[in-house]
Amino acid sequence: MDPKIQQFLAALPEAKREVAMNVRDLVLTTDPKITEAIKWKQLTFIYGKTNLAFIYTYPGVDYMNLGFLQATSLTDPKNLFEGTGKGMRHIKLYSVKDIPTAQVKKWVKEAVSLAKNQ
Repeated sequence: MDPKIQQFLAALPEAKREVAMNVRDLVLTTDPKITEAIKWKQLTFIYGKTNLAFIYTYPGVDYMNLGFLQATSLTDPKNLFEGTGKGMRHIKLYSVKDIPTAQVKKWVKEAVSLAKNQ
């Protein structure tokens, strides 16, 4: 694991780190061609040259956000996404049990498909 990613994860409080590690494993195992890097001081998932998603948080909140950069182009049948950005949306994850595993996998696959078609 890249030292910058290790530093990002190590700096998180334990509960947030657990969420981030679970999301990281979920995303990276969904498609073996997805890579990761620290961009914008956040753990970012990349397919080829396309930024797909990232995990981020803020001081003073007790959740992690999982944001998708082209979320408005992804299906969201349960209206889980929050936000008003032109393309980006996020979900709040307070604990590992809050991770909608099947939906995240679908979003990752859809985001990879969009990246392939760019």
